[in-house]
Amino acid sequence: MIKRDIALVLGGTGFAGTHIVASLRDSGYRAISVSRGVSPNGTEHASLDLGTDDPRPLTELLRRYRPTLVVNAAGSYWDLDERRMHRSLVTLTETTLAALAARPDLRTRYVHLGSVLEYGPFPSSGQVDESAPTEPESPYGRMKLAATMAVQAAITRGAVDGVVLRVTNSIGPGQHPGTLIGKVGSILASHRAGRARVELSTLTAYRDFVDVRDLGDAVPVAARSRTARTVVNIGRGQAVSVRQLVNRLVTISAVPADIVESATAPSAPRPSASWLEVATDTAEQALGWRATRNLDQALRDYWSALTS
Repeated sequence: MIKRDIALVLGGTGFAGTHIVASLRDSGYRAISVSRGVSPNGTEHASLDLGTDDPRPLTELLRRYRPTLVVNAAGSYWDLDERRMHRSLVTLTETTLAALAARPDLRTRYVHLGSVLEYGPFPSSGQVDESAPTEPESPYGRMKLAATMAVQAAITRGAVDGVVLRVTNSIGPGQHPGTLIGKVGSILASHRAGRARVELSTLTAYRDFVDVRDLGDAVPVAARSRTARTVVNIGRGQAVSVRQLVNRLVTISAVPADIVESATAPSAPRPSASWLEVATDTAEQALGWRATRNLDQALRDYWSALTS
């Protein structure tokens, strides 16, 4: 029997993590999801409380599995204040780095999911590349940047062999209901027998969206790459109208709906700028990766999974 490389995916039962696990398995890894809960689809899973500042439990997991890859797709921010968000995003990352540093003999590759919201301020047009200013506007962006800086510091001092993937807005099957598309989809799904009213914040922005399965495919590529780049943008490199994306989901759902835009409606973390498009040249040149799926299919597959 051929021995497969082992990958631990922290947060592997979440939205992005589920697709990362699937992509790693398709790429030949023995991928094991790691989270507090249990695997929802019966795939191989290790239960671990990731919300701690003690690296010893994760160090023990590294000893048990001896992974060649650890992916950090963990860290929630939904309904969290800044203190709890710091623990979820920054402390978790620092604990993971400490565990990896405690087992240098494993020579484990580390892929960390960052966010384009670490950038700022954003230009009114054009693309944002990895040299753009990092002065994030939102608490979420600041926490993600702090986590990225911890990873970069560990890489610089030789404690970790890693890379940060700064990801744009991901859409696809399993979308969290707190996101824009997730909120719209959830309301539409609950009104399939009638007419839906969806109240949203203003939809004048243009954003760079990527199919979450394309993000999943970027991880094994980044894992096997030995690029010297420590930060790589992951997106489609094309800004699309948020309003048109929402309207397209309504059309796909075939649910009659009234979309009401309100400046006071709650929304997920987002930049104040009306335009966000990332440059993907580094991903293409350093990793050999580019997004291949279209957003219409991502919306169709999201709706199908939500209503099946």
